[in-house]
Amino acid sequence: MEQSQPYLQAALLCEGVTTDSEGHHDIHNEFTQYTMGYSQPFTILTIWRGADDGGGGWYKEKSEIVAPDGRVVASGENGPFTLADSSYRQVNSLLLENVDFTHDGTYEVRVALTDSQGKVISSLSYPLTVV
Repeated sequence: MEQSQPYLQAALLCEGVTTDSEGHHDIHNEFTQYTMGYSQPFTILTIWRGADDGGGGWYKEKSEIVAPDGRVVASGENGPFTLADSSYRQVNSLLLENVDFTHDGTYEVRVALTDSQGKVISSLSYPLTVV
C-alpha cells in the first residue's frame, strides 16, 4: 500500500527505552493498564515512517495523556525531524514524569504529527486503563 503522507507505524507506553551502540532499541515494560497514583517516570515511544512520494520537509510530534475528565495530565514534543521518503524511519521517545494518575478510569494517549506549517498530518489515540 502506498503512503502519500508520513504515518505512525507504532506508539506505545513503557517504563523506558534504551538504545545500544548499533542502534537497536530495548523497550522496558510496555503497559496498557496502570495503578492509580503518581507515576514513576515512563516513556511514550513512537515510530514514524516517511511517505512514498518523498514529501520531505520537517515535522514535529506532540504526545499527551488526557484524564477521563478531559484534563491533560502529561504532554511533550519531539522534533523537528525529517522523513524524506518511505525508506526513512524516525524513532522518538518522550520521557514523562509525575503524571497524575490519581483517578481511576480510561485515560487517552494522543499522538499527532504536524508539518512545518503546523498542519496535522497524522494523529492517533488509544486508551490507557487506570485502576
